[in-house]
Amino acid sequence: KIRNHQVVDEWHSLVNPQRAIPAKITQITGITNEMVRDAPIFAEVADSFMRFMGDGIFVAHNVNFDYGFISYEFERLDRRFRFPKLCTVAGMRRSYPGHESYGLGKLCELYGIELETHHRALCDARATGHLLNLMNLKREHREPERAVEAA
Repeated sequence: KIRNHQVVDEWHSLVNPQRAIPAKITQITGITNEMVRDAPIFAEVADSFMRFMGDGIFVAHNVNFDYGFISYEFERLDRRFRFPKLCTVAGMRRSYPGHESYGLGKLCELYGIELETHHRALCDARATGHLLNLMNLKREHREPERAVEAA
């Protein structure tokens, strides 16, 4: 959660998907079946996540991808997940045109943003927060500083 360009809160949890994790997903994320075996199921973390969201805006790199997964899980619980959303891919394309790639890894490399465990939610969220700050600085007509390590 970011306010005034500062991280003010974080929320994260592994979630037991109640099915086997495909090998390709394990290869991309590093998350194994053993890691989620004793993790809570989505229904057990849904309330905590909603409290974290509060009246916030859901921000993600390729926002519809992440938003779709989460809203689907809430639908399975007969609950609504409706938040304004902001995509840092689209925002970076508008604010910083001309890059060959707007993938999270490439943008982090270009702007000196730490991305230690790419494709893991918390690490990607921290990096996305830095991109959001770059976009906001540009929108505020301030010269962006080199991004620093996420807190």
